[in-house]
Amino acid sequence: MHLGGESGPAIVPGEPEESLLYSAITHEDFVMPPKRKLSQKIINDFKTWIEMGAPDPRVNEVAKVNSTITAKDIQQAKESFWAYQKPQYTPPHKVERTDWPRTTIDRYILAKLEQAELTPSDDAEPYKILRRLTFDLIGLPPTPEQLAYFESAWKKDPDKAVEYVVDRLLSMDQFGERWGRHWLDVARYAESTGREVNMTYPQAWRYRDYVIDSFNADKPYNRFVQEQLAGDLLPAKSDEEWTENLVATAFLAIGSKNVNEENGSQFAADVVDEQIDVTSQVFLGMSVSCARCHDHKFDAIPQTDYYALAGIFKNMKTYFGRPQSEYGEFISTVQERQLSTLLVMPVEDPNPFDTSYSPAQLQRLKEAMDAKLEQLNAQRRRAAGERSIATQRQTIVLLRQASALSSQLATVDEKGQPVSFCMGVQETENPANARLLVRGEIDQPGELVKRGFPQVLTDNPVHINSEKSGRLELARWIGSDENPLTARVMVNRIWQHLIGHGIVRSTENFGVTGEMPTHPELLDYLAIQFVESGWSVKSLIREITTSRVYRMQSTYNEKNHEYDPDNTLVWRANPRRLDAEAIRDAMLSISGKLDLERPRASIVAEAGHTRVQDGQFDSGRPPEQQDSAGEKRGMNGMRGPGRGMFGRGGMSGQSNGTDRSPFDMESAQFRSVYLPVVRDALPRSMTVFDFPDASTITGTRDDSNTPNQALYMMNNPFVVQQGESFARRLAESNSQPVKQVEQAFLLAFGRTPTSSERSAMTKFLQNQPSRGSSSLDAMCQTLFGAAEFRLID
Repeated sequence: MHLGGESGPAIVPGEPEESLLYSAITHEDFVMPPKRKLSQKIINDFKTWIEMGAPDPRVNEVAKVNSTITAKDIQQAKESFWAYQKPQYTPPHKVERTDWPRTTIDRYILAKLEQAELTPSDDAEPYKILRRLTFDLIGLPPTPEQLAYFESAWKKDPDKAVEYVVDRLLSMDQFGERWGRHWLDVARYAESTGREVNMTYPQAWRYRDYVIDSFNADKPYNRFVQEQLAGDLLPAKSDEEWTENLVATAFLAIGSKNVNEENGSQFAADVVDEQIDVTSQVFLGMSVSCARCHDHKFDAIPQTDYYALAGIFKNMKTYFGRPQSEYGEFISTVQERQLSTLLVMPVEDPNPFDTSYSPAQLQRLKEAMDAKLEQLNAQRRRAAGERSIATQRQTIVLLRQASALSSQLATVDEKGQPVSFCMGVQETENPANARLLVRGEIDQPGELVKRGFPQVLTDNPVHINSEKSGRLELARWIGSDENPLTARVMVNRIWQHLIGHGIVRSTENFGVTGEMPTHPELLDYLAIQFVESGWSVKSLIREITTSRVYRMQSTYNEKNHEYDPDNTLVWRANPRRLDAEAIRDAMLSISGKLDLERPRASIVAEAGHTRVQDGQFDSGRPPEQQDSAGEKRGMNGMRGPGRGMFGRGGMSGQSNGTDRSPFDMESAQFRSVYLPVVRDALPRSMTVFDFPDASTITGTRDDSNTPNQALYMMNNPFVVQQGESFARRLAESNSQPVKQVEQAFLLAFGRTPTSSERSAMTKFLQNQPSRGSSSLDAMCQTLFGAAEFRLID
């Protein structure tokens, strides 16, 4: 009953509509009993029993778990632990150096430094400040023209020079690309399921673009939160707004999934667990998922709080898979046991790689589908009597081919025109509470737990309408100033990206085991300012970047370092290595090859819903499948040589119709945020520089310094190619070696060379013999390989 057979479990406890037994007795998919339908009373009894968790009175007893965390413990945590109390404004202490601060932020920082008898560092050089600003705000290096303007403006008025540049950078489209990528890190954005059977998410790119557009529009952060958790439940004034809200809920759908899981109940429980985990860590800085199996070991979160949230999330359906035609349910493959459909968007915005079909082509596809199903049924009959490995393999091949045909049919309407799909979630009917699972085991159901929020964060019990899931209420509560953590967590992340480390260094853990804030009064001040600004991310960034703290130099001070070696008091700037995207984008920008136009969709959208295996997309198309001209079709309907977002020839010269590597992106010249993020098959340019694991919530990336990075900068074809383009740019602008060296340093480092650097490089250009590439090529690649290129000082 629970383990099931080839079709999966007969019953999904608590989910009648998901249970095969219930669909059979209601004569929806299967017809059982075959000749007559059971009475409605009996059907209602079955429904009630399944909603109860389908207990077996012979072997099951509803377990009652006694919590070790009492109401008194929760109240004590509310009263004693800083993170569970609402932000309070505390004015900064008076400072002696009244001429140093420019903003309130400076006064908080300076007050702490003076208490420790430390002095803040002086201002950095203007070119270093501009380089910080451009990389921090848009992820690109400054141009020589921008450097010249800024240094001139700095001499007149440093404060106004910084303010002007900050406002200009915040208004650029590249701002959203830079800060959207920061959000995608914590949202564990990826374009495939990962795990043992790694299936693609061809519509994930819509969420990526939604995030970028939201940061560019400076969408209020509380609205941003609510859209991602309950956009499908928010009121919308137009189909366009409704579509945006639906796409936003892909936040809950893009997580890693084990689609090979045989047990549907286990799969559903794991999906809910992943959604609770990402919601609690990303928005609240808490790991509520630790209470899935038992009371939280450290924080005041009893196991019942986890299942109170589980009751909210289990009452929605997650759409993450493939468009499904009328044939879809009959052709689930052995590898992809847990199927899911997609949401149809209210507006027409099809995947650019989708194909339309004429009536004749559509008819041929349907005939091919029917023929394939006949083959499949005959093969299944043979397999029932002949259980050989060869027979099983042939069945799997036919299943995959039928699945591909079914997906093709599902991507178009009855007229053969592409349908617009997105990932996301939708509310289910007749919401019910979740049962506590003893030790988190699905076969050990316990008591029903009333839907609600973590008690330690709420002053009063939450009332949730019994006819609603409570997800909209949860989204509004998280995205409100009544929540003590939401604003703090986001403010802390923004501070980290601009200053180098968070006020709370454990960015996803504001609990008892996390780091304490180094400047609690400053954190609360920023959180309050954030809310009062209308939850404006750009306003907060403007306030931090125009502070005196932001423009300090990183110079070593022996006394300060001895007292505060980790720079927790922020007595100097933190030198930082550029992340993977900024390194790649900077090389493209300096070489003159960067294309700032947003590419449409993604190579994963081009490949369609397919499996990623050994770094390759597996189309799974039957060899006899052809279009109207009789030519074989490539991935997702592309004809002839590769076309689309990669221009002529597709990727790196690979022809269409063959398996493609999702990380072979050396011909792409768009920004790195648009590179495919396929779990377990990331681009080399990303992994070597600590791109995060897309299956995890990453608020703070690793920052390593490895031999592989040096080898990459020396030998990778992309780096070599950008060095050659950089050299051509220099040669076209000036033929004099001295001028070429000066221009190269300005582009690569944001400064002019020293006299010794100028002399050495000029001598190199004049004396280096050609060995397959020019000395100018070698010099340019050398600059890319320098530590100064990869660091923000």
